Amino acid sequence: MTTYKTQNPNCSGSHCRSTTGEVRVYPLGGGGNQIFCHACFAHENRYRFHRGLETHEPQNWPQVSWSDAEVYQQ
Repeated sequence: MTTYKTQNPNCSGSHCRSTTGEVRVYPLGGGGNQIFCHACFAHENRYRFHRGLETHEPQNWPQVSWSDAEVYQQ
């Protein structure tokens, strides 16, 4: 796994490409959420897509559109 040296302080992910920028709420289900920048949001969606393929249960690994996600107000 590649980790990036750049970290957006408002993002809870580890795949940031910038130290600034908008972050959005990624609902995880069961009431849990993560706050991700655009790069980390995309990484989570790719992870969920591939997990759905691996488990043959894509309905259990829904993805969220960046444009539909709520902007997180710091």
